[in-house]
Amino acid sequence: MDQIYFEAKGEALLESLGISKSDFARRMGIKRQNVKSLFKSKNLETIHKASQVMGVPFALLIGYIEEPDPDERPLPSQKEDDSAFSGDGIPTGNSSEDIVTRRKIIANFYREWKIANPSLRQFNFSLNEYINIRFVSITETCTHASRTYLSTLAVLQLDAILTYARKTGDVPTKPNGNQKPFEKMIVMHYQCPGIGMVKMTVGVRRGKHEKVQYCITAIEG
Repeated sequence: MDQIYFEAKGEALLESLGISKSDFARRMGIKRQNVKSLFKSKNLETIHKASQVMGVPFALLIGYIEEPDPDERPLPSQKEDDSAFSGDGIPTGNSSEDIVTRRKIIANFYREWKIANPSLRQFNFSLNEYINIRFVSITETCTHASRTYLSTLAVLQLDAILTYARKTGDVPTKPNGNQKPFEKMIVMHYQCPGIGMVKMTVGVRRGKHEKVQYCITAIEG
């Protein structure tokens, strides 16, 4: 049976990141002698917490061992990710120039996210399924989220939204080109710290039933 990356490479990953077992255990809230047992865990909440402690993508840890070893690709620092996509430098106005700038910020963020998350998906606890990022995810979100400052900020919390947003209902698809591949749209909400309630729509592809992040916007006012 295939092992997930967390089980197969967890200890080697710790060593490559320069994190001691003692420090890792302390930050995970367990005893040092239980670290080996922890890496055998299939609990997604536990693995997600470990990804935050290590500063590596959650998608990497739940992937299979066919994923590259740590030495074969650079692992992004969580601190670097946070500072690179903070609210600093995001225009707050509503001019056409402001919207164009925010659109570029969102597109660049997705580009960096795809590099850090080659599986292009994130597990969602509410749906108990993966939500995938596709070309339509980027085009729709760039178009709509760039219209306001808060929506642009919300997109920069993509990992948390994909993972923790909760389903609030289903709506039929609109008769336009971008929604034609979907049989329905799922509406999901996430209370984003410092931003407020965020809405994510997820398309369900016809036939395959693949879940695709369609658009993310802040619910303002």
